[in-house]
Amino acid sequence: MEIRNINKGLILRTIEKNGPISRADVGKIIGLTPPTISAIVKDLMERDIVQEIGKGDSSGGKKPILLKINSKTAYMIAVDLGGENGIRVALMDLSYHIIKEKFGPKMESLNGQKLKKSLSFLLKDFIKEINISQEKILGIGIGLPGIIDSKLKKVTGTPYLNWEMSLDDLTLEEIGIPVALENDVNLMALGEKTKGVAQKINNFVFVGERTGIGAGIIINRKLYKGANNAAGEAGYLFIDPKYASKSIRDYGCLEKLASYKVIVEKARKKLGKNIKVIEIFKMAAQGDGIALNIVQETLKYLAYGIANISCVLDPELVIIGGGISILPARFLEEMKMNIRKIIPFVPKLEFSKLGEDGVLIGAAVMVLEPLKKKGLIVINK
Repeated sequence: MEIRNINKGLILRTIEKNGPISRADVGKIIGLTPPTISAIVKDLMERDIVQEIGKGDSSGGKKPILLKINSKTAYMIAVDLGGENGIRVALMDLSYHIIKEKFGPKMESLNGQKLKKSLSFLLKDFIKEINISQEKILGIGIGLPGIIDSKLKKVTGTPYLNWEMSLDDLTLEEIGIPVALENDVNLMALGEKTKGVAQKINNFVFVGERTGIGAGIIINRKLYKGANNAAGEAGYLFIDPKYASKSIRDYGCLEKLASYKVIVEKARKKLGKNIKVIEIFKMAAQGDGIALNIVQETLKYLAYGIANISCVLDPELVIIGGGISILPARFLEEMKMNIRKIIPFVPKLEFSKLGEDGVLIGAAVMVLEPLKKKGLIVINK
């Protein structure tokens, strides 16, 4: 049974990645025999996970019947706790499309216990609104800023929030759906690997500019978390010597220089009003002098951080994401010039095209991928 589940997982991932695809072509890619593929595909079709969508081209002989994943046969709920506009909950289909979403209060306004209550209420309300049987919801994936200790199942570091949280605090037993938890920038990296600009890249780094600054590291197509689950805590990178004599343990040097919080505070002082960070990026893209100076300084510090990361990992690609990714590509050239001042080899840079949706996509991937690998997607029709 275990081997059959593994084979089922191989077939599912092959159809998802290459579909629409024929049974014969699935066999060519993964090397399973036609009877094995036919039996497993039949089972997947009976469960409404895979569907036939017509006939493909033929170089001679009978035209093959094409297969694709039925993306509406099951769903995941994805949660982004660290968004600028508040807690974001979304229903995702098997193709990682956002079907419906809902917003709640900002996470930084809540302590651990209040967060659990607020999230529980938000999820219960959301599940009622989507009107889908819970048997079709495979799991809930949650992303938040912080260091996630996978052994203790605990968030051990959330500097901007000043509280620790056990995964047990978010099991949400009363909802009755499995919950998985991960750092939000790590999830953005998973999103890029699955649906973004890194789908064909084996080794890359995703630098997320959000409430804090983090990096999701993908090595050989797998998320690398390090011995203490702290790999990619790029906010602690040491950038400016003037901080050598100051205590920056809580936030880190790079976060002190280039995080959303810093950008917004600089804009408030220079513009004399409160303004959302996304508006600052838009103003900079349009050539506003004050916003442009703030953003250029931010990108300079980010470039220094990326140079440090590149010296250690030498990635094929560095993706820059979060709200900052709405900037035009010309801003990347400035970053490359700043990197070139420090190191002789400049990595390929790209802005994310997923934006803030990357957290939700990554959260859905975190729920679905382990099930697909084991062939354990089971839907009660």
